[in-house]
Amino acid sequence: MDRTPVYLDWNATAPLSDAARAAWLEAQTSAWGNPTSVHALGQAARHHLDRAKTDLARMLGCRAHELVATSGGSEANALAIRGATAIRGVATEPPDAAIVVSAVEHSSVLRNAAATGRQVRTATVDALGRVTVDSLSAVLDAQVGLVCLQFANNEIGTVQDVPALVALVRQRAPQALVLLDCAQGAGKRRLDLAALGVDLASVAGHKFGAPKGVGLLYVRTGVRLNPLIAGGRQQQDRRSGTEDAAAVCALTAALAESLDHAAVVEARLAGWFTTAWLHISQDLPLARRNGADDRFNAGGDRLASVLSLVHPGVSGEALVARLDLAGFCVSTGAACMAARGEPSHVLLALGLPVEWARSAVRVSAGPGTTEAEIDAFATAYVREVAAMRPSPT
Repeated sequence: MDRTPVYLDWNATAPLSDAARAAWLEAQTSAWGNPTSVHALGQAARHHLDRAKTDLARMLGCRAHELVATSGGSEANALAIRGATAIRGVATEPPDAAIVVSAVEHSSVLRNAAATGRQVRTATVDALGRVTVDSLSAVLDAQVGLVCLQFANNEIGTVQDVPALVALVRQRAPQALVLLDCAQGAGKRRLDLAALGVDLASVAGHKFGAPKGVGLLYVRTGVRLNPLIAGGRQQQDRRSGTEDAAAVCALTAALAESLDHAAVVEARLAGWFTTAWLHISQDLPLARRNGADDRFNAGGDRLASVLSLVHPGVSGEALVARLDLAGFCVSTGAACMAARGEPSHVLLALGLPVEWARSAVRVSAGPGTTEAEIDAFATAYVREVAAMRPSPT
């Protein structure tokens, strides 16, 4: 009998949670009508949708009317970037205002920023993936209209000092809006969007157990957006299209379940990955972890659920294939970039040589991961890297 593979690619997507599945089925059974219809079935769907957004707002530290349901994190980022920069005649924003991004942003931020035709300025990061005050300050001035930051990086787990960075934006470029990509934060940490002081924030439901195809964009009260999709003016004319009440209910249930256990899950993963790294580093002294110093969790906050590894003389793509055959599902980095075979722009931004970046393997875990699975991965990683290293001459 074939062995069930060990899934260690949670940052790419999480399995559908039982709570999300149950919430989706219940909504599809009792509230499958169009939420804009005035009859009983339509209003049942509206009730489910409004209740879900109220619960989401409580969990995310915002108001229900500030949440726009989207098809996922990429659409949320696109709506934020293109919708905000499309607004003209705003007194506090200069014409054709520049966009600031960090060097480690997700491609849905980088590509949408470039597609606006605006000047894009990049804030660099240090060797641990942190946007520094000096690097951000250097690209902020009165011509900036939008600043895009991450809560946490999807490849290396670095958590940015969002309050400090937002405070700097308010000081150096008070006219600018701030977008926070929370795809790798929501469900793993408790977020208070209002307290963080951002204007826009994106959430991807499938990262914490919701179905694929549903996400959120937080739009602070008073921020104007031009919609990407014109139509029936749903969601305060910020995103037209019939709202998927069942998907939003599933997202709400998945987020609640994730947050209930987030602190415990992160604590145990931190210990398990530390043990795994000790195993790997003892047997492979040339191996390197990305986004962490010699004490693994020191040098700034980071998510404990991800371990990014590189090793000289090894192809990351070939190593991922070998690990797959050995029964472990891991990746070379962001799933959307790994499929293109390109070296990670995140790892290059850390200062890694191209050949090191091409050797990367990202291991990411979640609530369903066991200690035995992580231990088994460490053993398999050591074995496969040793088999792939060039023989001494």
